[in-house]
Amino acid sequence: MLCTLSELCQKEVINIDTAERLGFIADVEINTETGEMVNICVFVGGGFFKPKHPIKIARCNIVKIGVETVLVKNVHAPAPSGGKRLPGFFK
Repeated sequence: MLCTLSELCQKEVINIDTAERLGFIADVEINTETGEMVNICVFVGGGFFKPKHPIKIARCNIVKIGVETVLVKNVHAPAPSGGKRLPGFFK
């Protein structure tokens, strides 16, 4: 299956170990000497006021690149940090 870079960036990344949705591909690292893809970069986490954290997923951890998703394994996304709650809200 051939895939362009713009099509690859529209695919959702799923961790098959935890069945967790990591996000969408933000960038791809390519070795210019060999022309091989080395890593894909995904921004995970974040929220309305929280920044997203980039993670790099090595090519050897990509299990399958499908039509709509990319399945990966052995990826450890950063744990969500507990935000401060306003008093009286969401008790």
